[in-house]
Amino acid sequence: MALKSRVFDDLLYFASASRSKSAVTLAAVSFAVCHLVVMGTASSGVSADIDVEIPRQLVHFAAEFCRFALPLGFMVAGFAIRAKKAPPGQP
Repeated sequence: MALKSRVFDDLLYFASASRSKSAVTLAAVSFAVCHLVVMGTASSGVSADIDVEIPRQLVHFAAEFCRFALPLGFMVAGFAIRAKKAPPGQP
């Protein structure tokens, strides 16, 4: 009988754990919220009022940055907590 690789089984077990699910869900939600803010603050034309344009651009930049930084942070934090609490011998 051939030796079965448990890598795929271990990966499925890791992804199905409740902490991993919540980390992935939180990352997806944070990406969606930041993406909506980016879409809402996108410039549709040239604004003559600089007092309105600068804060809009700052919010747009922050949302662009957070759109990728927040999900990555949630994933790293969730998986780090998951790895710390896993018993020895478990993924």
